[in-house]
Amino acid sequence: MTRLRGFTLSELLIAMLLTLFLMTIALTAFSGLSRSVRQTQQLSELQQNAQFLMSLMQNELGNTAFWGGLTSFEQLATAISPAAPEPDCLHDSIDSGSFPQPGIEFISLYAQKITAGRQLNCIPTAIADSELLQLKRLIGRQTSVAELRQNRFYLETSWQHGRFVDVASAGLSDDHYYFPYQHVVFYLQSQRTDNSSLPVLMRKRLTRNAAGRATISTDAVLDGVERMHFEFGFDSDLDGRLDYQLATARVPLALWQDKGSRIVSLTYHVLLRSRLADPEYQNDNEYQLGDERFVAPGDHYRRMLISSTLFFHNATL
Repeated sequence: MTRLRGFTLSELLIAMLLTLFLMTIALTAFSGLSRSVRQTQQLSELQQNAQFLMSLMQNELGNTAFWGGLTSFEQLATAISPAAPEPDCLHDSIDSGSFPQPGIEFISLYAQKITAGRQLNCIPTAIADSELLQLKRLIGRQTSVAELRQNRFYLETSWQHGRFVDVASAGLSDDHYYFPYQHVVFYLQSQRTDNSSLPVLMRKRLTRNAAGRATISTDAVLDGVERMHFEFGFDSDLDGRLDYQLATARVPLALWQDKGSRIVSLTYHVLLRSRLADPEYQNDNEYQLGDERFVAPGDHYRRMLISSTLFFHNATL
């Protein structure tokens, strides 16, 4: 009679230990791979957002101070403009808003530090200690009367003539030049998502609604933009060369109104943050945004700082 021999207790214990050892190695390798994948994904996300943002800034700031050959806004203030949106984005008492008004400055480039309460009369909430940027300029190529779009406003120009119009304005003629006009404000706002707060780059933009009235639309541009800081370059003797730079908070009102100096450059510093936290990562780094410093609060978000400078060559600034 043949006797069947099984495993001894010692052999079973050794097998269990070997299995546990192999599982530990596998779990450690998987955990390390998971951390590596998460880090790679977040760094890739930050790099893609940085490329998008730099392209956006180049497109938005590239036409700054272009007004179809006009070198002064005085003639625009005497022409009849479309009715302004309600509420309009403007700095009370120093800026006329989307369209020029007699006796009030028409500021085409402006920035300010975010303070408590409503900003520019049209932004209910924004991220504290950040900044907003307002632009008014012409965009795109010259347009014929037949190509005017329902949702846009235009600047009509000719020799010593200029007025803001839309597709329903009287007196449109191909004897004039038409350029699409845009009034836009960029700012940062916190939004709730997945039980956390996400900083988002927002945009307020002048449009024309279906009823033909001017309105300010709002849209989210990019998630994960945590801070914006700007520095402006000034030509103090109007020789076309940069003489000095000032951070947003240090620019006096007269310089926004183009009195005594001309803005010839803008340097932007933007701090990007990953959308999701990484529990295995702790960020207590310091980031230098020009003359300002941001210290990460020891949280679990990766960040990336981008900076660039654009120079303006148009006459109205």
